[in-house]
Amino acid sequence: MVHVLMTVVLLQQAPRIDEKKVQELVEKCGSEEIADREAATAELFAMGEAVLPHLEKAMGSARGEIKARLEKVAADLTLPARWAKDLLEGDWNQAYQKLDQALRTKELDKATAARVISAVILSDSAMPDQRQNVLSLAERYRVRDIWPALLKLIEREDSPYDNYSHYLQRLRPPKEAAATLLKLIPKLENMNANYQLLELARSLKPEPAALEACFTEILEGDDANLKANALNMIHQGRVAVSLKTLLKWWRDHPTVRAYPLREAVLKTPPGDGVAEMAEMLKSSQSEDAGLAIEYIGRQKVVTAAAALAGALEERPEMKPAIFQAFRTLRCEEELRKWISGSPGPGRRPAISLATELGWTAAGPEIARCFADSDAAVRREAAVAAGALRIADAAPKLESLLKDADGGVRRAALVALATLQRKDATRTVLAHLRSDDADLQAAAVEALPLVDAEQALAVLTSDEALGRPITRHALAALIVKGGTPMLHRVMARVGSKVTADDLHAQIRLIQSVSGR
Repeated sequence: MVHVLMTVVLLQQAPRIDEKKVQELVEKCGSEEIADREAATAELFAMGEAVLPHLEKAMGSARGEIKARLEKVAADLTLPARWAKDLLEGDWNQAYQKLDQALRTKELDKATAARVISAVILSDSAMPDQRQNVLSLAERYRVRDIWPALLKLIEREDSPYDNYSHYLQRLRPPKEAAATLLKLIPKLENMNANYQLLELARSLKPEPAALEACFTEILEGDDANLKANALNMIHQGRVAVSLKTLLKWWRDHPTVRAYPLREAVLKTPPGDGVAEMAEMLKSSQSEDAGLAIEYIGRQKVVTAAAALAGALEERPEMKPAIFQAFRTLRCEEELRKWISGSPGPGRRPAISLATELGWTAAGPEIARCFADSDAAVRREAAVAAGALRIADAAPKLESLLKDADGGVRRAALVALATLQRKDATRTVLAHLRSDDADLQAAAVEALPLVDAEQALAVLTSDEALGRPITRHALAALIVKGGTPMLHRVMARVGSKVTADDLHAQIRLIQSVSGR
C-alpha cells in the first residue's frame, strides 16, 4: 500500500478522526446484512483522505470481504493522488490523453472526475499550462463540482492569475457556492476577478444576508473600484439590498454617500427601514434630513407624512423640499384627519400645510377650527380660509372680527377681503377708523384687495387725510399698485400730502415686508 502511505504524508494536517468510530464501521463491513455493509463502506469513504492511516492499520489484520472493502475505499480515496502523480510526474501527454478518454467514456463518473481534476489543479507542482489544460477538460465534460478547488486557486496569494474565474463562470457552480464566493470576493485584490465573481455570485441568487454581508465588507475595504461596482449593481437594480442595510451604509460610510449610494437608497422600496428613515428627519445633519424628505416623497411613504409635517417647524430651511414631498404624497385625507384632531403634527401645522399646498378639500375641517380653544389655531384657520377661498366661511370670519385675540381679528379681516373683494370694501374702510390697532393694521393690509376707486375716494377726503393712518393706507395702495397708483393718489390729494411724506411711508412698509 505504498500509495496509501504517500497520501498519509500529504495529509499530516488533516482533521482528526474518531478511531472508535472507524473501528465500528470496519466491523460493520463484515455484517451479515448487505445494507449495513454498504452503509459502513459509504461512511468510511465519506470521511475522506484523513481516514487513510486508520484503514492502513485495520487492513493489517482484516480478512475476506472486510479487507476487500477497506482496500476498495482506500483505492477510491487515493485515486485523485494517483492521477495527479501520473500527470505531473510521468509522461504528461500520455496521462492527459488517458484522462481525456476516461472522462469521455465515463470511466470516471462526475464525482470522481471532480476529485481527480481538483487534486491536479491544487497541486503545488502543477504548471499554469497544465492547470489550463485540465480545466479545459473539466469545461468540455461539464465537471461542475471542481468549484471549491477553483476558489482555492483564486484565493491563493502566490497563485498567478490565469482567469480561473472564467472557468468558474463557464462551469456554472451550484447555488450553494454563492456563500463561499461572497466571503472570498472582499479579500481579492484583482479587480477583474472580483468583479466577475461578484457578477457570478449575484446570478446564483444567494441569501440576502450573505450578499449584504459581502457588500458591507467591500465598503469597509480600500478597493474603490470594487465599491463602485457593488454600488452600481444596487443602483441598477441587479442586486436587492434592504433599506435598513442601505441606511446603515449611509451612516457608516459617508465617503460613498454621493451617487450612486444616494440613488440606491432613493430607489429602494420601503421595508423595515421606514421608521428609521422617518427618524432621520430629526438628524442634525442636513444631508440626512434631505435624504429622508426626498425618499418619503419619491416612495410615497404616507405613513411618514406626520413626521414629515412635524419637520416643517424643526427644519424651516427645508420647507421647499418638504412641500414638494407633500405634493407628491397627495395625502389630503391624512391631513384632514390631523386638522380634525387625529394624531399627527397638530392642528395649526396641519392647517398651515393645507394652505401652502392649496388643498381645498380640507375646507370643512378648517372652518370648524374657527371655534377652537387655541387662538393660534383660530388665527391659522382664518388665514387658510382666505388663501383657500373657502367661500362659505365668510359669516364665521365676520364673527371672528370680535375674537378676544388680536391676531385672530386681523387674520379674519384680511381673509374676508380676500374672499369678498369689492364687497368687503365698506367693512375694510370702516375698520380703518377703528380704535382696535389690530383691526386697523388688518384694514391697511386688506386695502389692496378691495375696490381701489372706492377706497381712494374715502381716503383722499379732507376728513380722512387728517388721520395719520390714512397716509399709511395710501402708501400700502401705492406699494401694491406701483407708479400708476402713485400718480392717481397724487392727483387726488394735491398739496394736502407731500410726495416725500408718502415715500417715507412706502419705505416703512417695504422695510417691514422685507424682513
